[in-house]
Amino acid sequence: MTTDAPPDSALLTEEDFPDRQDVVQRFGDLAPDGTTSTVALSRLFEHPRVGLRFPRFACLVADGGFGSYQILFVGQRVERHAAFGRVGAEVRVGTGIRAVGRSSYTYGQGMFVDGRPVATAEATIVLADRSGPVALPDELLADLEELQLPGGAPKAASRPDPRRREREYYPAVATVHSRVGDVDLNRHVNYIAQLGWYDDAVASHAHDVLGDDAARTLTRYLPWRYQVAYLGEVLHPRSYDIGIAASGQDENTVQYELGMFDGGRCLGTADASAPRPVGLDAAA
Repeated sequence: MTTDAPPDSALLTEEDFPDRQDVVQRFGDLAPDGTTSTVALSRLFEHPRVGLRFPRFACLVADGGFGSYQILFVGQRVERHAAFGRVGAEVRVGTGIRAVGRSSYTYGQGMFVDGRPVATAEATIVLADRSGPVALPDELLADLEELQLPGGAPKAASRPDPRRREREYYPAVATVHSRVGDVDLNRHVNYIAQLGWYDDAVASHAHDVLGDDAARTLTRYLPWRYQVAYLGEVLHPRSYDIGIAASGQDENTVQYELGMFDGGRCLGTADASAPRPVGLDAAA
């Protein structure tokens, strides 16, 4: 599945990225159809991004020049532009900085197989202390400037309709249950695990519409694009409801609006694009 309007990172070549690393695909990265899943893409993009170093900022923190802070992962976009995947194969991941704000910065990434772009991603980070977001120090700004990607900052993503934070907005609901393996070092459910929950919700909805006869084909209908906003902490052990609205479709694609709820509180929203299952009504 390809997209009509790929993000700016899709227009970049390997050489445009200031940091480039090879990542090996694992068996667990492959969906049942033998291609790399969108959730696995998020995991493959994570390692090079987390490994990116900011030396000036690291020295500032080590010298006590910057107080206690948290790194908050507040949003991501991940998109597969071509089907690919093979156990043990290497993919090249390019990483740079797409945009810088007062208290946040956004990574831009591209994934390449034999020089061919196959996926893109963006991830937004906020620095915060106990009182809320904090201004990025000059040392970090200098590090980020050296890693700036060409092409300027991307267009700001439109804010989801405020009604998306209300359970009543979604005509369908799937319940998910946290697992020990979903919890990371920060003792909350990892953002990649949450992305997998959205996959589960889309599959559950398609199964409810298509029935048991289509169960073997559901994996081909999982999203190839996600844009996710993380609004609150997701904990374990808990159960959460994923609200599902199939908001539009054409002959090939269906758009999903998703929301994660703990009771009446919205902890995140996601927009997804997926192949359209035969028989799936966008109004369902």
